[in-house]
Amino acid sequence: MAKKLKVFHGLVNYGTQAGLFAKELRNQGIIAISVVSRDLSKRQADIELLYGGNFTQKIFRHSWNRLRRFYWFFRYNTFHFYFGQTLFRNQRDLPFYKLLGKKIVMEYLGNDIRNYKTLVSRYNLPETHDYFQNQEEHDKKIAGRIDNEKKYLNYKICCLPTHIDFAKTYNYEIDDILPLAIDLEKIKFYPLVPKDKKEKIIILHAPTSRGFKGTLYVQMAIKRLIDEGYPVILKIAEGLTHTELFDEYKKCDIFIDQISVGWYGTAALEAMAVGRPTCAYIDERYFQYIDYANEIPIININKDNITEKLRNLLQNKKTFPIIGEKSRKFIKKHHDVVNVTKKLIDIYQNKLWN
Repeated sequence: MAKKLKVFHGLVNYGTQAGLFAKELRNQGIIAISVVSRDLSKRQADIELLYGGNFTQKIFRHSWNRLRRFYWFFRYNTFHFYFGQTLFRNQRDLPFYKLLGKKIVMEYLGNDIRNYKTLVSRYNLPETHDYFQNQEEHDKKIAGRIDNEKKYLNYKICCLPTHIDFAKTYNYEIDDILPLAIDLEKIKFYPLVPKDKKEKIIILHAPTSRGFKGTLYVQMAIKRLIDEGYPVILKIAEGLTHTELFDEYKKCDIFIDQISVGWYGTAALEAMAVGRPTCAYIDERYFQYIDYANEIPIININKDNITEKLRNLLQNKKTFPIIGEKSRKFIKKHHDVVNVTKKLIDIYQNKLWN
C-alpha cells in the first residue's frame, strides 16, 4: 500500500515552485502546503511567515512563526525543501527528521549549487559578471553547507541539468532533475501574425541583472542589425511587475533570455508559453542529463554568434508563428505544472517511500 503523503514545501519560493507544486499536489489528491519566508514579490503560496512591526509585534510574530514551524514538523511526513533552507535556521533541524520516520527532499534552484569558479572559467566571464565577484567565498560557503546537509537528505533533485554538473564540482551527486514548472492554465497563447517588410520587429530582453544576462552583448548585436538596415527595436524590460512583464511578452516578436551561462530560465518558459520565439544560450554539454534535448525550440545563441543568429531569424520572419506554436507545445509537455507534478509524485512514492 502506498504511503499516505503529507507534503510540506518551503521555505523558499523562487520561480513560485513551492507554491505551484503544493497547489497541484492538492489538485491531484495529496495533502500539501507551501510555506515561505518573507517574499517581496508576493508569489503564490499558502502561508507567508510574519515579519516586521514594532517591538511587541516582532516578539509575537517571531514566537508564532516558531510555534508553527514545530507544528509543521510534526504534521507532515515528507519535506520538500529548496535552496538549502530547512524549517529552522542553519539547518539545525536536519538530524531529527529520520528519528521520527520522516523523509527529506532537497531541490536546488541556482546559486545554492552553482560553482562560480567553474562558470567563470568555462564561459570566460568578464569581471563585470555577477559570478566573477567573490568566487572563492561563495564556493566555500556552498561546499560547507552541502557537506552538512548531504548526511541527512533522502533525495536530491535540481530544476536544471546544469546543476548536476555543478554538484559534481563539490563531489556531490544529484538524484534527479525536476524541470521548472509554470501554471500553463493561467498563461494564454497569443499566436504571432507575420509582419510585412516595413513593420518593426520588437525584440524583448528582461534582465534581472544585466551583468548576469549578458545585456551588453544583446545591445551591441541589435545596434549592428539596425546599422545594417533591419527594422528592429530592442525593448529592455526592467523593474516591471509580473503582470506588466506578461504584457510585454504579448507585444514582442522575439524574446531574448540570458546568453552567458548555458541554460534557459523561468522568463524563457513564460515567453515560450505565450508563443514567442525565444533565444538563449544552451550549452550542449548538459544534454547528457536530459532526454528531450532534440525537442527544445529555443534559438541557441551566445555572445559570439548572437548577431548572426538574429540576422538569420529576421530573414525568416514567416517562421515566427511556427516557432511560437512549437514553443507552446514544448512547454505543455515538459514544463506545465500538471505534468511536472506527476513526475514529482512518482519521486515521492517510488523513490522516496518505496
